[in-house]
Amino acid sequence: MKELSFTNQTNPRNQTSIKKKLLTISVGILVLSTLHTMPIMADDNPTGFADMRDHWAQKAVATAIAKKYVDGYSDGSFRPENYVSTAEFIKMVVTATQLPVSGSTDGSEWYVPYMKAAVEKGIVREDSITSDTLNKPISRVEMAKIVVRATDPALQQKIVSLNDQGAMYMATSKGLIQGLANGELAPDGSTTRAQSVTIIERILSLNSGQKLETDKYAVSNAELALKKTNLFSMIPAFSGLQPSGHEWTPEKLVYETPDQKYKGEVDQVVAVDLEDPNDPNRFMLGDIDKLRVYDGGDYFSKMPYVKDYMNSYVILVKSHEVFNKDTSLYRSGLYGLAMSFTGFKTPNSKNTIVNGKLSTLSFVFKERLGDMAAYIVPKGVDSQLGINIAIKVPAIPPSDDMTHTITHIEPVKK
Repeated sequence: MKELSFTNQTNPRNQTSIKKKLLTISVGILVLSTLHTMPIMADDNPTGFADMRDHWAQKAVATAIAKKYVDGYSDGSFRPENYVSTAEFIKMVVTATQLPVSGSTDGSEWYVPYMKAAVEKGIVREDSITSDTLNKPISRVEMAKIVVRATDPALQQKIVSLNDQGAMYMATSKGLIQGLANGELAPDGSTTRAQSVTIIERILSLNSGQKLETDKYAVSNAELALKKTNLFSMIPAFSGLQPSGHEWTPEKLVYETPDQKYKGEVDQVVAVDLEDPNDPNRFMLGDIDKLRVYDGGDYFSKMPYVKDYMNSYVILVKSHEVFNKDTSLYRSGLYGLAMSFTGFKTPNSKNTIVNGKLSTLSFVFKERLGDMAAYIVPKGVDSQLGINIAIKVPAIPPSDDMTHTITHIEPVKK
């Protein structure tokens, strides 16, 4: 099976036909009415609906009405803040993308032809269609699955599975879905009619070859949920190609020593942009004014502060010890596994700060070196040979720290 996510999923075979399933759906599904009379247009309200005057989605709604994939209600309203059901959203996507629809779209079973068209095209999986999901407001994660399939023929293939985290990451990376406050994904949240029209317009724009604007916070949060890191979306030096066999996967973040006496797990590797006061993960660092940078030499001496090098990223490694069966061989500290990032250009000096500038990746600590698992890397630092990321097991000397490579990143071409 071809997989595009980190969870193994299979598509059920021999499903009951969609027609049979949908016949059990309650006739109480909210129907998008097309019975209203044509509203009078105005320059300041091209939709013609009174409740759309001065609304943020006015332009998108006017465009959608002109394309005839959405309409208002018989009382002359559009109700932009009403939640849209799964059935309604699928109908709009099918109509907007001009998929062929056969069968009657009137009466209590109006939705059946649209569902059939969506399933046949591969933008909806038959096993996901139930009376429960069709009656309720569509969740943001289910909407993400539909929109990414509607814009990618490869994802429409029946053999391709897509999990929740993968769908949100693809949708945000393509600009199809934006985040809420600070890039919050809210995968279980609902979507309004106005929001759904805006998203469908993005589908049409992407399918026509346009590039959409992305929400960097949402992409970062989605990557963190999928891969347990946001390194690749946050730091340009990490956006290079990961050679076959060296791809980053969450499974590689768990490591047990060959003697089976120590096991640790990395929970998250979080990149924080120090120059961005609105970075949603900034809070993880605590009081930035108290953090220091290791500058080589005697770490007991006073070291410079992180706040003096804000044109940088801090990489925070959050990990824990699963078990330690021999504390004479392996150190049990404040955290479990450490990480190493090698490949950055280093100065011809024992110091990392040269002429008042942070020149390469270094350690971050609070009071003494090693009291937190964090690193600082200046923006624009060279990585001509690529970057190697590895896990380090805290062995006690004279035993050497064991390293386990997670990924190798080829240098970014400039």
